[in-house]
Amino acid sequence: MTTDYLEKITINLPGTHAGFNRQLVSLLCMLDERSSYGLDLPKSDRSFYPLLAIDFQSARSAVSVDFLLSNREAVPIVVENTTGVEKKSPHAYGHMEIDSVAERLAAAGLEISGVDHLGVNLPWFATGPHPRILQLRETIKRECLYHCYPTGEPWDFILPGTLDEIAGRQTVDYSKVRRPKFELVSFGKASTPLVQIDLGVNGRYEEFKTLFPEALADEVFRNIWIYLKNPNAIDICLVINEYSESDWNEFFKGCRF
Repeated sequence: MTTDYLEKITINLPGTHAGFNRQLVSLLCMLDERSSYGLDLPKSDRSFYPLLAIDFQSARSAVSVDFLLSNREAVPIVVENTTGVEKKSPHAYGHMEIDSVAERLAAAGLEISGVDHLGVNLPWFATGPHPRILQLRETIKRECLYHCYPTGEPWDFILPGTLDEIAGRQTVDYSKVRRPKFELVSFGKASTPLVQIDLGVNGRYEEFKTLFPEALADEVFRNIWIYLKNPNAIDICLVINEYSESDWNEFFKGCRF
């Protein structure tokens, strides 16, 4: 018996911003399996679903995310502020041109080694997760490995998995490397929606933290958030981490919805 599953998640960036899109493709091109519309991010295991992609030729005027099920039903989310509240981030950081990011990495001998996850942060200032995320969770949680964040923050994660794992015919092996993941964040610090591209590089936190003083540094997770200058009505961040061959999936054990 065939079970429906979450086949693909696509972040759609408007094709009208061709210059920015070309720069982002150039920075990330070493990671991708090229398609006619953008980037398909390689999976750590080809039997895993969903595939994650970035579409750089979308005809839509706003940034959005499509969750495509195997029955061809697509569940869209627009990356926007629906709260009616304007709130400035309490953190200090500067926005950077993509070319400057690439130049500094190259000059320091740092290379992007992989993508841990893509994600979206939707502004939400009330109690509990964003209603659109709750609705999406109920729609697709049986069609993928959908997990809550173990320490209680409203950060949902979709882990890649096999069809047997998704359908419950096989126990999920959390010791396996599962990349790229997808994150859905209910975001209370600022009203600007955000797309995050979580990357690993071949360098230490202390090194790339110094290299990008404009970035927002997270001492707890030992990563930096580089806010890119971009023509969309959202923030787009490169989250730079120390790359590791191992993964952190054991953290999610027991937290599948």
